[in-house]
Amino acid sequence: MTVHFQEVVPVDTYSVQCKGMLHEIDHKVLTMLYQPLVGAFAHSLYMTLWCEVNMDRQTQKHQHLMNVTQFSLKDILAGRKKLEAIGLLKTFKKDGDSSREYVYELQLPLSPNAFFTDGFLSIYLFNRLGKAKFTEVRESFYIAQTDVSEYKEVTASFSDVFTSLHPSEMSSKSYAEINENVLPEDVSLHEKDIHGKVVLSESTFDFEAMVNQISSFIVPKEVITPKLKEAIYKLAYIYQLQPMDMSKQIQNVYYSTGEITAESLRKEIQKWYRFEHEEGLPVLALKTQPVPLKALHGMQPQSKEEELIKYFEEVSPYRLLEDYSGTTPSEVDLKLVAYCMIDQNLTPGVTNVLLDYVLSENDMKLAKGLIERIASHWARKKAQTVIEAMTLARDEKRKYKEWQDKKVNSGSYNKGNKKSNVTVPDWLKQDRVSADQTGDANTDTTEDENRKWLESLLNSSK
Repeated sequence: MTVHFQEVVPVDTYSVQCKGMLHEIDHKVLTMLYQPLVGAFAHSLYMTLWCEVNMDRQTQKHQHLMNVTQFSLKDILAGRKKLEAIGLLKTFKKDGDSSREYVYELQLPLSPNAFFTDGFLSIYLFNRLGKAKFTEVRESFYIAQTDVSEYKEVTASFSDVFTSLHPSEMSSKSYAEINENVLPEDVSLHEKDIHGKVVLSESTFDFEAMVNQISSFIVPKEVITPKLKEAIYKLAYIYQLQPMDMSKQIQNVYYSTGEITAESLRKEIQKWYRFEHEEGLPVLALKTQPVPLKALHGMQPQSKEEELIKYFEEVSPYRLLEDYSGTTPSEVDLKLVAYCMIDQNLTPGVTNVLLDYVLSENDMKLAKGLIERIASHWARKKAQTVIEAMTLARDEKRKYKEWQDKKVNSGSYNKGNKKSNVTVPDWLKQDRVSADQTGDANTDTTEDENRKWLESLLNSSK
């Protein structure tokens, strides 16, 4: 058998943490239900550790715990084991050079209902207390309930009291603060098993009208579960969606994923709302590459290619389109930018490379089919930086060249085609051998090849 000093000695340190707060009923449960099972000292040790959670101390030596409880380390270890065994404590250990560090994570006791329906702890307590005392203790937790079957519920719903938020109050900053990185990694929020539930009046949304507008060929009726129905009411109220709008969002989610949950629907509606109200087309297109994804942030370019990388990283897609046309980008072009950044989740820098690539290769035209095809491909490749996107563009060019050579060799192209005005950007030419080096390259032939490649891509994307 392991002796206690092999597990813990007075100089070993410990810290205490928890994931909730003890409430009045918890104190009664600990004293009346757990104490008969673990004993008075283990119960006292548990309450002592709870007090230390609130003293805001980082670490203590076990000698301190011995002084506070006036028990030996052997007794403290025995009490700790009982708390661990009954589910009131989790212990974590890290071995150091000269001592060990422990983290004691306190667990909340079961609720009275959970304890007496446990099937194990309740039987153990019954054997400890006997039938008469067990019944007396259990009855002390009873809460008298009035029969309300003959009463009419008149509880106010959330929508009866509170008004929905205006679009101006639902900014992108709010979304980020609520849903992204709310908590540091080393903290958690207090939890409570039983809590009130927000209920919305069904009169706030015509659920049947929404169901009637959902195609049964796209979304089977059984997909709309009671839990999803509850989420639909809340989302419709928060985002002020009409039945038709909600039916479209449901069909979009199910069509793209083959299933639908409250969370996936919330994300789809949030994306739609941000696009329609707060982050409209111009605002979205004005975003620039995030600083952590900038390869040349705070650096001076040392080559022509680095100048182009810097440009893609610093300008927004909106500005890039302005630079190309010299005028305000059209709504059609901005919708393609939104598709890249919202639907395919491409970063602004990657979107810039894609726009430059297609404009250069397609006679200054943004073809919807080509944009969508390349954007989805780059999204699957998880391209996030400008350099990654440029590498993918060069790879596309190389693959096309290989395919083109086969076509030319088979004589499938008409050599008399008219020359195009396509200008290929310098960064796409990196892997080519220059005309001065080879002495036999032909610029007209290159541009003709580019045009034919784009024609084939556009035809295949229709």
